[in-house]
Amino acid sequence: MKASSLFGDRLCSFLLSILAIAKVFFARRPLARLLSTFLCSLIIVIRPFSRLGGQYAFLVLALKELVFGVQENLAQQLELTILNILGALIGIGVSTFAKYLASLAGYDTAAARGTCAIFLILISFFAGIAKSRLVRLQLSTRISCFISIWLLTNDIGIRPRVLEDSGNFLWITLSAAILCLVSLIVMMVIFRGSTTNFETETVATFALLEQCLSSSLYRVGARETKMTVSYYRQLHSQLLQQSIKLNETYSQAAFELRIGRLGLQSIHPFVGIVEHLRRELAWGLAPLKPAHSIPGTPYSPRSGAPSLYEHPNSPASPTSPIQDSVFVATIEPPALTLAHAVLDSMKTVEHLIFVTFHQRSTGETTETAQSVSGSQKAAVHAAERHLKVARIQMREVLKHVFDQVDMQQRAEGKHAHLPKEIFDCSVAAIALLQMAQEMAKALQIAEKVATLYEESPTRLWYPHITLQWLGVPPGPFISDDNGDLVIASGGAVDGEVVDVGGDERLTVMEARQGLAERAFSFTLVKGRPVPAGGLSMRYRTYTASASRINLRLGDSKPWTWKYWSGFISMLWSTERMLRLRVWLSKRHRAWQHSSHWRHGLKNAIGVAVLSFPAFMPESSSARQWFQSFRGQWMVISYLWVLETNTGATWRTGYLRLFGTLLGAVYSYVASIICGTNPYGLVALVTAFDIPITWIILKTSVTPLAVPASVTLPPILFAPYIHPDPSTSPLKLAIIRAVMIAAGIVAALLVNSLLFPRHCRVLFLSDTSRTLGLLSSLYLTLSHDMFRVHRTRLHEERRKTLKLELQIRSSLYRLSALVKTMHDELSLLPKPLRHYRQVIITMQKLLDLMTGLRKIRENIPRKETVANVFKERREFMSCVCITLFACQHAFRAREPLPQFLPSARHAFANLESHVQECIRRAREEDPHALGLSLVYAFAEQEVMQNVVDTLEELLEVTGRLFGTSAWLTHESHFSRTSTMEEGDHGWYSTFKWEEGAE
Repeated sequence: MKASSLFGDRLCSFLLSILAIAKVFFARRPLARLLSTFLCSLIIVIRPFSRLGGQYAFLVLALKELVFGVQENLAQQLELTILNILGALIGIGVSTFAKYLASLAGYDTAAARGTCAIFLILISFFAGIAKSRLVRLQLSTRISCFISIWLLTNDIGIRPRVLEDSGNFLWITLSAAILCLVSLIVMMVIFRGSTTNFETETVATFALLEQCLSSSLYRVGARETKMTVSYYRQLHSQLLQQSIKLNETYSQAAFELRIGRLGLQSIHPFVGIVEHLRRELAWGLAPLKPAHSIPGTPYSPRSGAPSLYEHPNSPASPTSPIQDSVFVATIEPPALTLAHAVLDSMKTVEHLIFVTFHQRSTGETTETAQSVSGSQKAAVHAAERHLKVARIQMREVLKHVFDQVDMQQRAEGKHAHLPKEIFDCSVAAIALLQMAQEMAKALQIAEKVATLYEESPTRLWYPHITLQWLGVPPGPFISDDNGDLVIASGGAVDGEVVDVGGDERLTVMEARQGLAERAFSFTLVKGRPVPAGGLSMRYRTYTASASRINLRLGDSKPWTWKYWSGFISMLWSTERMLRLRVWLSKRHRAWQHSSHWRHGLKNAIGVAVLSFPAFMPESSSARQWFQSFRGQWMVISYLWVLETNTGATWRTGYLRLFGTLLGAVYSYVASIICGTNPYGLVALVTAFDIPITWIILKTSVTPLAVPASVTLPPILFAPYIHPDPSTSPLKLAIIRAVMIAAGIVAALLVNSLLFPRHCRVLFLSDTSRTLGLLSSLYLTLSHDMFRVHRTRLHEERRKTLKLELQIRSSLYRLSALVKTMHDELSLLPKPLRHYRQVIITMQKLLDLMTGLRKIRENIPRKETVANVFKERREFMSCVCITLFACQHAFRAREPLPQFLPSARHAFANLESHVQECIRRAREEDPHALGLSLVYAFAEQEVMQNVVDTLEELLEVTGRLFGTSAWLTHESHFSRTSTMEEGDHGWYSTFKWEEGAE
């Protein structure tokens, strides 16, 4: 019985495994891939069709795998087909023109060979630039180079072969594109359904927001929770990744063909609302931290700072549980009501998006659409009313909550110390108010979506051909609180990592001083530079004008050298000449440091070197070797492996190398089994595509599968189309594998030696620039706060939002660099865990500064700003110095100073003075400040979190780069001195080393 039971369990597990594998393949895309492979193989072995492709007919299968592979849906396949056919036509057209010019010079002449070589190098150069700059045209540029390599390295100068070869490649291109498209359409008829799209991702993101908010409701009452900090961080990390993915999904889905009543632009504003809600959860409803016990911390029981309800001359009282219970018991019920109203609003928006975008358009009448729209509008209106009532109730409670606390204290006849729970509950309540404001906007957008759904007919939505559609990374945009669109401009968000290796560049101030030394004044036309802008404030981003002051030639005679040298100097320093010099300097710098031009040069140099034997005289051994070994595959594999950074090139290189070896081994075995039998060739090639399809669709090693599949056609089908008895299958497999491997190795060498772009170097320099942007953002927030006349508020707000968007884009780019970094070869392991911690810390700083921006719009300025200017200035300086020290450490890779001004000490001093000013204001008028008092306490809590985050940043920076310590453990006073510095306004960056011992 036991044996039979064991056998039954094994049989069940085996059947379940078979079902799981079958489930993978019995779907639209896998079966469409297999069908396309079968059809491409079939037309290669059918002689009437293969004759149209000539000796290159086997390339149909290669182009099918490299360029026209089956996609998830029809829109993606149509886009891929159209773009890549256009790229192929450009390659065919330019190459045909080059071969025609070469044929005019005569067969195998130097002019003919030089013409073809020059055209191939130029095509590779411009294709490399387009590939690096226009993301959507990567495959289009590659197929142009693919076809040009074959056309320009064969039959040079033979006029009858010009149009014949071009016609062969036209047939090859159209056959691969049409067969892949037909395969997908056939499987779409059999397997109906939709794939994951933008509206589905939006619904999933709102569901994740609900989960995060529900898990954080304990913060409203400052209660303990069983939820661990690690779980919350994981949840918030998922939300951050989902928010980023939502932007990516829209950038792809917005430019695809689709059928429906609504366009994706109608729900695009939800992307900005999702990011706003995520940030409010991050700075307002993060997990509670334990009370600090550091001297000088306002929340510490040992703190000497006077509290809000404590007279300066009276001794500090312990935390009063009665006061705590009064405050928490007052705000908790309306706060929970508001939180549930926000949750209900999220569910309403989710349901509306799902219904309006997933309703069947076929057979749907106008009455049905109106019925659906009406029910959704009713739900939206109900959610709006509920949210508005809960928000008004919450604001009224917050206005008078401290009046009740005052009454309790007067009844008790004592002044208790302000507990930490009040600060925690204040920031949670303000975050809920901000989330309610965002959800009110979301409900308004949802109502407009329902109206559009009711009024719009079913139509075809097609993409508009723009630079953004071609893949130019657009400036990320997000709606501000007034609903205006803010587009981040400049080099920080264009997707190109600024090359900071050239220290020869002048800053704005250096250029100004250089002009002043030549007796010229310098004016920035586009306004003053933002302070601490780092690399983004290089003077290449400005246009300059200069005015002559007083330059004379003196009394020199016209025939003397002194006269003419002075005249040339004056001419060189005229206003027009200076404008021209500044313009040329900007253009030269832009070209010199452009990664796109550099990638184009690497593309062209590699192609020129590898294809050089093809353009030598026909009698030369190098030319004969290139033709007999089919050196075109070496050049093609070079272009396919060469990526824009070193890490990606290494990963693609070694995976393609293994895939090439795998494909060569299988091709050799298959050639022994079936030889040139057409039935056997089609069967074995289609069978090999089964594991290839699984690797491409279900694993992350796609670069391994594609070259394995591409290696098959030249080994299996080339002897069938153009038999060569002198070449054995083993020799053919070895030659093809060696050629492809040689191209891979060449790409690795070129990308490692010529203009290398190592991810670690890019990460450190971009981290330094991001820290500079964070410093600029904090200075901008402080500048707005100290502004006496609140004029030009809208313009300043847009500048602040642009900085936030630039930082967000930089953080996303840093995360991508960390993912690629481990692929780079290195003798020493990289501290990737610390790098990820740096990104998390900077993301936390950005979220906290966003919270400060929103909170400071409602704080009482007299009590919290004007009367404590000195303390505010000290705290702001400590924050900026800390950010500057970390920025310099990452840029120069130098250790931190041992002692830095303590932001914690400055904050404790600031908070004590703010609480004293508030106490006096409340003594003069018991009902003063009102709701703004809650905002003041929320600002203090957020600033406390900023201090904690800055110390985390200093700690991880110190672990990465060390500390320039002059007071070490060997010193007699080191242990006591470093521990006492916290009381005297200094922070020791040597603490991380102390804790490690």
